[in-house]
Amino acid sequence: MKREEMRGQINEELKHIPRASFSQNMLRAYYNGMRMTDLSRNLACPAKETLIKAIETMKKDGPDFLPIYDREFFYL
Repeated sequence: MKREEMRGQINEELKHIPRASFSQNMLRAYYNGMRMTDLSRNLACPAKETLIKAIETMKKDGPDFLPIYDREFFYL
């Protein structure tokens, strides 16, 4: 998959992680970067896996962080 195709896929996935507070926007930024890395290593990597890693990263600095995302889309 080409970089442009990965970006397109990630942008579609980000529609299921809404913008909101600063922390929520940081989650989106982490997801964006991590997802690009995950897809470049393994195209079959599920979006759910990347989201879990991004949430865990956010919770290291803010254990009270409550992420907002489409649970049906990410199967969580």
